[in-house]
Amino acid sequence: MKALGWFAAVFLAAVAQVTVAPLFPVAGAVPELVLLTICLAAAFSGPVPVMVLTPLGALMLGMVSDRDPGLLLLAYLPVAVLGALLEDAPLPLGHAARTYAMTLGAGLAARTVLAIGAMLGGAPAAFGALAADVLLPGLFIDIVLLTICYVPLRLIGLEGSGFRLQRGRYFASL
Repeated sequence: MKALGWFAAVFLAAVAQVTVAPLFPVAGAVPELVLLTICLAAAFSGPVPVMVLTPLGALMLGMVSDRDPGLLLLAYLPVAVLGALLEDAPLPLGHAARTYAMTLGAGLAARTVLAIGAMLGGAPAAFGALAADVLLPGLFIDIVLLTICYVPLRLIGLEGSGFRLQRGRYFASL
């Protein structure tokens, strides 16, 4: 049942990314709703749902928009990597700090990958405008939306999960 809920959340985020998000730009940037949904799944469900939802989210958003699903997959992959790196980091970070750091890093990586893809597709390579008009406002709105979603979920008692995968072992007797 939980898997169906995450699937529906990613689908609704992909549809809202195309229909609702462009109506509320912040200095030319719109929130990455699919990325935020994947980050929330990472925060509250762990790594396995993220590994399933990342390609599904990229495919869904690619199907309802004019973006390339392969490029979107490359843009959303840092969620799993950053989640694992922050979980194993020697820094004493709490769950909220790890979630915010993962979202900031993944948002920066996603917007950079999508901007490079647009530049390779013919958009002008204006890196100063990219940072001032897309990266910073986009990260700001992502953090605001993450706070709007994350804080109420924690206040109602939803516990965050770790982002550790079970390590495989080799058996000599096999």
